[in-house]
Amino acid sequence: MNLNQLKDLIEKNEMNGDYEKIIQILHNVLKDNKISRDIKEFAEIQIKELLYDLAQDYFTDLEYEKALDFSLKAKEFDENSQKLKKLIGNSYFELENYSECLEYYWNFLEKNPNDAEVLRNTGISLLEHGQLDKAKNILERAIKLDPNDSLTLAKLGGLGLELDNFKKAIDYYELSLEKSFNKHPIEWRNLGYAYLSYGLSLLISDDVDKITDILSRSKKYYDKAFEEEEKWPRSIDPDFDTWFVYGEINFYLGERDTAKKAFLKAKSIDPNLWEYFEGDWFFGMWKENDKIIQKIISNYNKGKKKKKRFVYYCKLCKKSYEHSESLQRTLDGKYLCPKHEIELEKYNDISLNE
Repeated sequence: MNLNQLKDLIEKNEMNGDYEKIIQILHNVLKDNKISRDIKEFAEIQIKELLYDLAQDYFTDLEYEKALDFSLKAKEFDENSQKLKKLIGNSYFELENYSECLEYYWNFLEKNPNDAEVLRNTGISLLEHGQLDKAKNILERAIKLDPNDSLTLAKLGGLGLELDNFKKAIDYYELSLEKSFNKHPIEWRNLGYAYLSYGLSLLISDDVDKITDILSRSKKYYDKAFEEEEKWPRSIDPDFDTWFVYGEINFYLGERDTAKKAFLKAKSIDPNLWEYFEGDWFFGMWKENDKIIQKIISNYNKGKKKKKRFVYYCKLCKKSYEHSESLQRTLDGKYLCPKHEIELEKYNDISLNE
């Protein structure tokens, strides 16, 4: 076989889309001791390029196992190819084989230290291995090279949560959402969860107004996520975590009905996780609150002269009010807590001393 005959064979099978046949032909040429050196050199170049191109095409089509298979075959002909090292690392990364991908990424970064994508994926892989400090350094290098990468920003936000740096997490998640092209519901929830974590970290403080504001923002972003899900072409069913966290947010905001619905939804999705996260504790707290309220009511029921009135109760400050205390009212006639400016719970048919 001469060079022109080989080229004709390649072209013929290329037109038919039979790339496996081309690979087999090139393999046979390389094994044949009777073939001249120049033809073998041509065949080696062709098979390297073809295997890489096929691997890249499969990767683009999200067929990562095939991408890995063809890129490893290409590597047999070119051990030092940087683009192959990156492609193999990326394939392992997408297949969540973080140990193997790190081996290729570290090797690649020795000669390509400023590749933002590889740095980002390396940082994420380190996170999967629990190496938070190393991951932080690598991800910060990546974001300096590509400040608009929403995924890197989101991972830095998640790292902030892991390290209990909630303000930093909020900053990164806000930037991530700002830079995001799709603004997927989970991105809104990430930000909402960061606000929830920050709010819960302040529960031991006396600044109830600040906590309420932070938790209200958390709820706003979760509500936005639910709203966005309706717009996506495929329906997204929120999982246990989504409903459980949404229940938490509303629990601490005193939105009992909304919290209860969310908690019951979470429990129906996964009773084992509900038990693991001690979900019944929240229902127990409501019962305790009800006992406090009943005690308040019984104290008002002592006396000679009685009149039908109402008691208004704030769950945040655990204090009751009468409408005569110059309470602020909404347009629909509901009373607000003078301290927290949230709607007071109204208890009917209670006899109060006069």
